Amino acid sequence: MASLSSSRADWSGSDDDKHTTTTTSTTTATAPLESTTSQPTTPPAAASPKSLKVLFLSSDTGGGHRASATSLAQQFLKLFPGSTYELCDIVQLDGPPPYNMLVKSYKHLSAHPHQWKLVYSVSNTRAYEMLADVHMKSAMERAVRKRIMEKAPDVVVSVHPLMTNVPVLACRNITKETGKHLPIFTVCTDLGSAHSMWFANGVEKLFVASDAIQELAMQRGKVPLEKIVMSGLPIRNDFSVQALKMGERHCEVGRLYQKQVRVELGLEE
Repeated sequence: MASLSSSRADWSGSDDDKHTTTTTSTTTATAPLESTTSQPTTPPAAASPKSLKVLFLSSDTGGGHRASATSLAQQFLKLFPGSTYELCDIVQLDGPPPYNMLVKSYKHLSAHPHQWKLVYSVSNTRAYEMLADVHMKSAMERAVRKRIMEKAPDVVVSVHPLMTNVPVLACRNITKETGKHLPIFTVCTDLGSAHSMWFANGVEKLFVASDAIQELAMQRGKVPLEKIVMSGLPIRNDFSVQALKMGERHCEVGRLYQKQVRVELGLEE
């Protein structure tokens, strides 16, 4: 799968260039994210001029969101040496009921699939989407804006559907207050289908993994095509390393590497 990589200007949202590009490199993840703890790779004094301070918005509702954030975070460290990152669950910290009980509710619903299906179906309707949008923005935008400003990121990346509409508004208000553009991106971690709350069209770019999700984004979220990037799902860099070593599976180099792996695993002498 392709992943996200770009120049510093793409991610910093400068006035000259506020848009991202994609390549076919893969993301890196060698260690899990520490909840709301910045992870510097070098001391601040030695930080590269290209370093970025990245704020990821996510929640522990399934392993996919955290895994994607971890992969993306490690890729930022690789592409922009000296960068730091932090994972923040703004819904649990600043959200009103019932959203601030998201993690606890998810654990319960994941053990009761029929209840999960009911909640998902009801919350994925246009009526609920509009109600939740108004409720969440009025109840938590100011707190979210304050929290983001305190963390002072160069870029905000959401990898969770409940952390798109409010952060988009908060980042827009921060830009107005400070006069410095604060870009926010969404990376949808779903593949075949996705909840409508993923698709806040105020983001700089929305990264999706399939044609089906792109279609949903345009239909349900009214996200313009020029804002959607077909990138694939974020994956660990380990997979990319192995793929490069294997080369073309039917070429001589690829076959030799596969044979070496089988020998190391004791599958072949």
